Amino acid sequence: MGSDVGKKVHAMYPWFDLWAVQNLVVAGRASGWNLATVRGVRLVSYLAPGFPRQLFDRVGELIGAEVWFDEDRSGPDPADDPFADGRADLGWVCSTSYVQLNRRSANPSVRLAGVAWVPDDPGVGGRPVYYGDLVVRPGLAIERLDDLAGHTIGCNDPVSLSGHHALRSALRDRGHDPDRFGELVFTGGHHRSLDLVADGALDAAVVDSVVRRTRARTDATVAALQPVERLGPWPVQPLVAAMGLDAGLVDDVRDRLLGAGAELATELAAAGLAALVAVGDDHYAPVDRLAV
Repeated sequence: MGSDVGKKVHAMYPWFDLWAVQNLVVAGRASGWNLATVRGVRLVSYLAPGFPRQLFDRVGELIGAEVWFDEDRSGPDPADDPFADGRADLGWVCSTSYVQLNRRSANPSVRLAGVAWVPDDPGVGGRPVYYGDLVVRPGLAIERLDDLAGHTIGCNDPVSLSGHHALRSALRDRGHDPDRFGELVFTGGHHRSLDLVADGALDAAVVDSVVRRTRARTDATVAALQPVERLGPWPVQPLVAAMGLDAGLVDDVRDRLLGAGAELATELAAAGLAALVAVGDDHYAPVDRLAV
């Protein structure tokens, strides 16, 4: 491994002696740094604060990446794409964002890095999938999605899969027009959606199942908001890599994260996650079929 990485580093900095670089890489591996550290990789997360910042900060430490956050959307606007203009090399984005930037773009800016998480949820069966949990305000006599016609329903943001598109997909499948079924209100975040339903400001909301279950552990008000339906399952949010990022570096990052084990266990557990696993393009085919 040291020899392969040494050659990659030497290719980036050819004025250094290859033998010296090889020895430096071997020593560096023992100290915990990797090719990402040398390259100066930048990792952006679009999933906080739904998922704790500490999770992404720890991932950055493990792969030697600088971490920054965009909390306005679940993925970048294609017109302001940090993967296309070089501001980001890696990113954790919503599945719908990956499809938009890769499968539905004439000039794809990202590809899968091959890593996603498995929620700590008996309902997912150990798979890297999750749900859009539909919760309703206390005292409202609602038994299923169809009963919410004419009501206010909180959504995360327009890009969100679990907090928007899962709802639209379920409504279309049941013969409803998503734009006329009820009043869809974008709250800007899953936690905000939960708060507004608990306070009675919204009749219902569709939220990330991992976020809901994790918060319910410590918030009795949210724990009382049991979902009347779970929409899905859908593929979880993937780690993506900019198209121009060195393939060997992406392999190095993927291997480091999949092998992290106990080094990442605390942060995963705090986020309601059980493990990181390998995923491929075929896993996201269901999202590609959505009218995103």
